[in-house]
Amino acid sequence: MRTDGLAPNLCVGILLSSLTATLMAQPSAAEGTRSMTVLGSIDGTADGTERAWLTIAGEVEGRAMSSAAWRPYSMANVMGSALDGMSDAQRAQMQKQMEMMSEMMGDGADNPLAQMFGDDGEEQVQLRIMGVDPEAERILRQGGLTIELPPFSPENTDSLLTGPNEVEISYHKNFGESTGFYASSHDVGTAATVAFDQLDIVAGGGFAAGVFEGTLCPIRALMSGDPDPDVCITVAGRFETDLGEEAADNSGSQAGN
Repeated sequence: MRTDGLAPNLCVGILLSSLTATLMAQPSAAEGTRSMTVLGSIDGTADGTERAWLTIAGEVEGRAMSSAAWRPYSMANVMGSALDGMSDAQRAQMQKQMEMMSEMMGDGADNPLAQMFGDDGEEQVQLRIMGVDPEAERILRQGGLTIELPPFSPENTDSLLTGPNEVEISYHKNFGESTGFYASSHDVGTAATVAFDQLDIVAGGGFAAGVFEGTLCPIRALMSGDPDPDVCITVAGRFETDLGEEAADNSGSQAGN
């Protein structure tokens, strides 16, 4: 395990996963979820127990959502969302500082800071497959499993079919408990992978099927940067689901099928 502190990617991953779970778990969002359309299924084991999840789609508070979906991705959208949450003064200061750093790094296509403020020319998407436990008392708060892939080119999905791909997996054993949220993090050495049998990314949706496995640790343990293996669990299984399409990842995006 790595012990050089908490990596930035881990912080971002934990924040996004926790925020998504919190929003999805609001009572108003949970109403009517049992009447949603089933997109597919995830079957496997979590901590040695056989489990079955469903991927679902439907309308929540007037917005179409799919628990299994892809969305366009760019650093510009991500940074735009972050800047939207700042005050005018904070936003201006952040933009000035990052523009200065970008100028120091040059105008090359490999300049990561330049990519934050504009399109780097490569179309990428992110894929999320979230399964809910249909037997849970509150299906958006308990027992959910989420598999998330890092950004990839939709024109290059064949490369994802050639072998295991690194992913991040999270599992809400019981949302709200201090040890109820488990996640993987390659930043601290926990492994999680997915191998696709089929992956189709098309306008309006798509389809995904394959297998997954991973070692997940409680968020509190991950935050230490060196989680104790004795407190971690393993998950493994198979998924097969239709996919929805979501709007670009920014503060004004609307989910869609």
